[in-house]
Amino acid sequence: MPALVFASQLASLLAIVLVPGVMLIVVLKKGWMRRLAVPLDADAMWRDGRPLFGPTKTWLGVVIYVGGAMIVAGILGHPDLGEWVAPVLRGPRSVAIGFLLGLVYVVGELLNSFVKRRVGIASSTETTSRWRPVQRAADLADGIVAVSVLLIALGSSPLLVAATALVGVAVHAGTDVAMHRLRLKSR
Repeated sequence: MPALVFASQLASLLAIVLVPGVMLIVVLKKGWMRRLAVPLDADAMWRDGRPLFGPTKTWLGVVIYVGGAMIVAGILGHPDLGEWVAPVLRGPRSVAIGFLLGLVYVVGELLNSFVKRRVGIASSTETTSRWRPVQRAADLADGIVAVSVLLIALGSSPLLVAATALVGVAVHAGTDVAMHRLRLKSR
């Protein structure tokens, strides 16, 4: 496969999570859709007395990530884009694939939040222990790893998925910095 086609297919997979991520930043910054900014866990506590996910995992994030992924995948599924789009996104099932990818991304994020609450790390904070680099890596890769597993299960090229995951983690690090600078996320 020519390098330009590979890069384009990588970008198509990356767009599925990148565009909704940017959409979420804009929606949060503008204060749109505030009614959906309700915690998914409804402030419920787990049996350890800590929140299930925490206040920053909201219905707004689910709607933006799942809906955004569906829209992006639907656009990328247009037949005229052909080989420039990753094969898994081509054709009439593209919107359904976008739904799955957006949902799995959210599940990866929620699993990470659930684990962090169990070990006593509050929402939107980092541990000050020696495990901080591990937490940072998990925070950057959680949804991307989940999506990568699904892409492999759907028959995507392992090389394409690995490259997309690496670039995705780097981009996620950049959007994380942007969210801190815009004061949408605290340290």
